[in-house]
Amino acid sequence: MSRLTVAIVIGTTVFSVPTSGQGTPGPVQWKHLSTTTGELAVPNPGNQQTAALVCDVDGDGVNDFLIAERTAAPSLVWYRRSADGWTKYTVDDRPLHIEAGSAALDIDRDGDLDVAFGGDYQQNQVWWWENPASNFDPTTPWRRHIIKAFGAPKHHDLIFGDFDGDGRDELAFWNQGARKLYLAEIPDDPRQAELWDCQAIYGYSADGELPQRQTRPYPSFKGVNEHEGLAQADIDGDGKLDIVGGGRWFKHQGGTTYAPHIIDASYQFTRAAAGQIIRGGRPEVVLVVGDGWAPLMLYEWQDSAWKATPLIEEVDCGHSLDLVDFNQDGHLDIWVAEMRLNDTNPDAKSLLLLGDGQGHFQTEIISEGIAHHESRIADLDGDGDLDILGKPYGWQTPRLDIWLNQGR
Repeated sequence: MSRLTVAIVIGTTVFSVPTSGQGTPGPVQWKHLSTTTGELAVPNPGNQQTAALVCDVDGDGVNDFLIAERTAAPSLVWYRRSADGWTKYTVDDRPLHIEAGSAALDIDRDGDLDVAFGGDYQQNQVWWWENPASNFDPTTPWRRHIIKAFGAPKHHDLIFGDFDGDGRDELAFWNQGARKLYLAEIPDDPRQAELWDCQAIYGYSADGELPQRQTRPYPSFKGVNEHEGLAQADIDGDGKLDIVGGGRWFKHQGGTTYAPHIIDASYQFTRAAAGQIIRGGRPEVVLVVGDGWAPLMLYEWQDSAWKATPLIEEVDCGHSLDLVDFNQDGHLDIWVAEMRLNDTNPDAKSLLLLGDGQGHFQTEIISEGIAHHESRIADLDGDGDLDILGKPYGWQTPRLDIWLNQGR
């Protein structure tokens, strides 16, 4: 079956919609909660909310979430889910220059999830916070540990995974100031370790940038040839997880050696996601501009090459991206949401592209006009369907929004 699409313009955004295929009847109904109406507690007084992470902090089987901010204290808080809403708890009561990107793992192997975040352009450190379960107190901060404290600053994006096949997870993270991708081994006793063993597995040059995919010039803060975005998937089917990011995928070759393979060298400053969107063959890769204006792209491995297909011709700062089976039909769907960087993009959209496993998509609009920056799609209320945690970067901050899925 061919994957022809037609372009539909809504406002300034062009949606690629299939010319054939069956849609899901009726729109999803959403219950919208917000700090602007007092239904959610404000994270902190700051105006640069950099990171959001969803995970089950208290181990009760229902997701909680964390919000990081880099201009005021507390720098990191978590929201504990209960039957009637969320209660805010402090993770770190000090100001801290936390960058976008985060991950959760039982780092100290004591049965609960710990969390990791990296420093921004002013900070050369990466940290993890020790979950105090079950001694939770809303005003008592967690113990912070250092993973990295050397070299250059800015660590936009990090991810845990067993990338070398040794049965233990490692931490992969970008260090944009050093123009490197690092892999860090978790120490045997991470609570007592001063630093983790961090090895650079890839480096890039400021002299090596190709003309970039864009529909308008990138913001001035984008570095030359700057790499972002991290995801994981077994790209080549060898049973071992590979790292996806910076327009590439990275295959373990043994020891601390990883071979970079290009997916799209002209699209390395992006959000990244990977999964089996189209039945058969290798997993597909989805890239979208996080800061700037460029297409939402789907990459499918065909005839020993990555075939690039634009799904949306222009996305305005699509800093939120994920692959999920939203309608539970056995096919991966794409969720992408736009920022309102510097209070632009008044029509900022949160979109679902519902897939059929063959490369066709039906597009649904969840919200318009509300900013999303590293927002998350996950089951937030424990009812088995997917909700949206909305977090801006600087638009109307401090602010949070939640859309609870009420079904069709």
